[in-house]
Amino acid sequence: MRVATVVGTRPEIIRLSRVMAALDRYVEHVIVHTGQNYDHELNEVFFDDLEIRKPDHFLEAAGANAAETIGLVIARSDDAFARIKPDAVLILGDTNSCLAAVSAKRRKIPVFHMEAGNRCFDERVPEEINRRIVDHTAD
Repeated sequence: MRVATVVGTRPEIIRLSRVMAALDRYVEHVIVHTGQNYDHELNEVFFDDLEIRKPDHFLEAAGANAAETIGLVIARSDDAFARIKPDAVLILGDTNSCLAAVSAKRRKIPVFHMEAGNRCFDERVPEEINRRIVDHTAD
């Protein structure tokens, strides 16, 4: 089984570090970094300190604003999934990177969403919109 894990922010890397290490041991695991919140030196420290390997794919999807970033995450993750051909995609949380779930779902790839169901019920919070989209999209 080939599983693609999508990360884009340092908190996602931290919170998924043990899951990614376990996936590396038990399945064909591909790490996709959207680049939503990417600083080469700072992220290198996170990967080294958490003893996880570097991502296989960097999407460089950080845009000038949220709308551009979301568009780039969806478009570039779609291209990545076309090449990777994962059997499943693992997404965490509510950042713009989690919207890679849209691309996976359109390709009929099962989406596993960790932290599904978290809610603040305040639609003025951008992450709340992402949570609702991904919760409805995930398997």
